[in-house]
Amino acid sequence: MKYKMIVADCDDTMLNKERYYSDYFRSVLERYIQSGGKFVIATGRMTAAVLPYCRDLGLKGEVITYQGAITADIETAQILECTQADFADARRLGEYIESLGLYYHIYDENFFYVKEDTNYSKRYAALSRVEYKILGYGLSDFIGQKKLCPLKMMVITDEQKVKPLIEDFKRKFGDKFLFNTSKKWMVEIVPIMANKGVAVKRLAEKYGFGSDEVICIGDSLNDLAMIEYAGLGVVVDNGSAEAKAAADIIAPSNEDDGVAYIISKYGFLE
Repeated sequence: MKYKMIVADCDDTMLNKERYYSDYFRSVLERYIQSGGKFVIATGRMTAAVLPYCRDLGLKGEVITYQGAITADIETAQILECTQADFADARRLGEYIESLGLYYHIYDENFFYVKEDTNYSKRYAALSRVEYKILGYGLSDFIGQKKLCPLKMMVITDEQKVKPLIEDFKRKFGDKFLFNTSKKWMVEIVPIMANKGVAVKRLAEKYGFGSDEVICIGDSLNDLAMIEYAGLGVVVDNGSAEAKAAADIIAPSNEDDGVAYIISKYGFLE
């Protein structure tokens, strides 16, 4: 087996528009694992939001969540690696986002927190299938009072505002945070040292794999770091132009079992 570890993003990569996967994907994945391969999900989702998929697929070992900020054990949900923002930096960023009048939420373990209930909070909760807590006051105040070190922060806004916001945030806070997106209406924010590439590299080294033995499959900006790290970097056909520009291979779309295609084509090479 040439590629000993295959890492895949979850939404819009492994999952189809129904937020599920096909029986064909499941059968190919089982063959790959039975042959000795290691399959890892690396997602921007909260840990609690992706563990059901991992367990349904019978995966063991680690899952990478919060865009690389957390590596957790699938069976126990124990956090194995954690990279958090400094609370003072997070509070300053929160204050700036609030000054722009934007909706955002912050994450801490199995919940996300919002100032007030909105269509954005409802939409995100439906997408991620996790609970949220309504504070009734500003998130920056909450961060300051609790000295909270968020695992991740997220702005949700109109699609046309996302790219200009990312550039603005980078200019003002780019030395402290990483800003990117996985959907056209999201700005995802994690500590500067937390990304999928760092997390995948750390996990590969744990098992003695070189980057040339790793495939990484994604669709968007928050997958770039792991795509660039991998010996074979793959982007599904529905992925963003920026992600495709960094890929070695363009796979079929998430609706056409792109991840299963890559596992079948490259996962069993001797």
